[in-house]
Amino acid sequence: MRKYFQNIWQSVKTLLIGMGITLKHMFKIRRGKVTLQYPKEKWPIPSRDIGFNLNKYNIIRSKLYVDIDDCTGCLKCERACPVGCIKIETIKVPKGTDLGVTSNGTTKRLLVTRHDIDMSECMYCNLCAYPCPEDCIFMTGGPYEERQPLDYEYAQYDRDNLIFKFSDVTQKDIKRFTTPPPVQQEIKLND
Repeated sequence: MRKYFQNIWQSVKTLLIGMGITLKHMFKIRRGKVTLQYPKEKWPIPSRDIGFNLNKYNIIRSKLYVDIDDCTGCLKCERACPVGCIKIETIKVPKGTDLGVTSNGTTKRLLVTRHDIDMSECMYCNLCAYPCPEDCIFMTGGPYEERQPLDYEYAQYDRDNLIFKFSDVTQKDIKRFTTPPPVQQEIKLND
């Protein structure tokens, strides 16, 4: 019977200690500093050095970005990804079709119809960026700050919103680039 009342007293005592801490914090809180309604409200990014030095680039969990104008569709980044979060589809276009050139001067020979990155599967290893011959896939921020600013806070309510689609090719473009030009026939006139 004595053990029973000791357990009750111990429970009441620990409850009062916990509630005392809660009450103490309740009277010390400042207005607007209790709950942040994330992701609608966000803390400001601190204006301090967070490890971005060109000599030792600290890759934080930032978003992968693809400069689709420089992508040649070589699929090296897709093959290098250990978890398979990069999906690329290309179409070979007929000879003589001008798809443009990259910023490095490489002529594009494949039409990239799909270049998706599922950031919910990405493990932020940056292994996809190293084999890219055109340097078109990279983590935002750091040495690429001038090309794409740092973006590490991209929370979504729906997991499907974490699939970033970089290719903007339409069905009209696919049809235009894949249909061969009409063959001109010579018409022989009878004399």
